[in-house]
Amino acid sequence: MRRLLIALVPLLLAACTAAPAGDPAPTTSSLPKGELAVLAERIEQRRAELGTAAFHTEGFASDGQSTEVRNVVDGVVRQDGDGVTGSMTMDVSTGGQPKKIALVLVRDGTYVQVEGAPMPAGKKWGFYPAAGGGEVAALLRGFGPSATVGAELDYVQPRAALILGKAAEQLDGVPVTRFDLVVDAFKMAKVIEDKDIQLQHTQLAEYGVTISATVWVDDTSAPVQAEYRFELDGKVVKRSTTRFRGWGEPVEITVPAQAEVVPADQLPQ
Repeated sequence: MRRLLIALVPLLLAACTAAPAGDPAPTTSSLPKGELAVLAERIEQRRAELGTAAFHTEGFASDGQSTEVRNVVDGVVRQDGDGVTGSMTMDVSTGGQPKKIALVLVRDGTYVQVEGAPMPAGKKWGFYPAAGGGEVAALLRGFGPSATVGAELDYVQPRAALILGKAAEQLDGVPVTRFDLVVDAFKMAKVIEDKDIQLQHTQLAEYGVTISATVWVDDTSAPVQAEYRFELDGKVVKRSTTRFRGWGEPVEITVPAQAEVVPADQLPQ
């Protein structure tokens, strides 16, 4: 199972390996940047207040040529002062080959179950501790820089993005306000703590990959949907969209029985 996760990681980050294509295009904004700072603050405040939600994510990554990864993720998430926990199932298609992965995120790590992966007798889950779970973190980076559910919202960053447009819409019958953003990858790199993700965003800018993002919020500023897109030469090479439902409603996060769990460093190679 460890080998499978390692193999998936570079493909899920494939957009970061595109070939150079000239200087990044300049960006402009027709609305004041201060509005984005207010929006980001209100979104974060509402997420903290509500705490829980169900979510559906669809993502795509490509090297700009023939290799691509598509993923569909469904699950629940809980956010509080101690961090983020959750459970989800991830359907990943790599070059047309499907694989189902289940994950349970807890405070000190992540439980992972990969369909069809060889496991020791009686074991169903591998446990990757937070301190050494680089493979899992890379897998979750499809959501966005912070590698967690809803990380598309990382790009609602007033120090790196500008609002290009704003409009009232209906999303699945829910009245929302849509904000369209353009993100400066160089500036985004400066606000990201992870050194690898910093470097990737710097390289994206150098290679001419542009980043845009969209967020839909309800009348309380709770996020209803969030999306980012990486484009190279007018072609989307990476995208992730998360739709949230049931903010503030109870969620169930079931931790696997310890008798069915094996530490990641004891998984078959």
